[in-house]
Amino acid sequence: MSDSQEDRASNSDILRFAMMQRICVSAVYNNMDMLLAPHMLWTKHGDLHVDAVTVERAGGAPKVAKLGTFKLAGLSNLALTSRLFTPFPDFKANDPKYAEAPIAHVA
Repeated sequence: MSDSQEDRASNSDILRFAMMQRICVSAVYNNMDMLLAPHMLWTKHGDLHVDAVTVERAGGAPKVAKLGTFKLAGLSNLALTSRLFTPFPDFKANDPKYAEAPIAHVA
């Protein structure tokens, strides 16, 4: 297994644990520090994605809370934090966009 495959595997494990425990994760995405509340880990066209609410971006809260999609390969320095989150009310685990291959979601 290559280093990038190992990174993806451990990132996937981190996200699954975070969703089970409702714990925010810190990550770097597009060279920006972010705090994310992960809600769904899923596969689209063979690539892993995570749908998450951005809690903080570059140290500040976004103007509008919304669920965004992040390609897992684009996330780096993924780590659990001590910050808990409440699931986003608009999140629907049965959304048709997850039909291809849902892996795990927040309960």
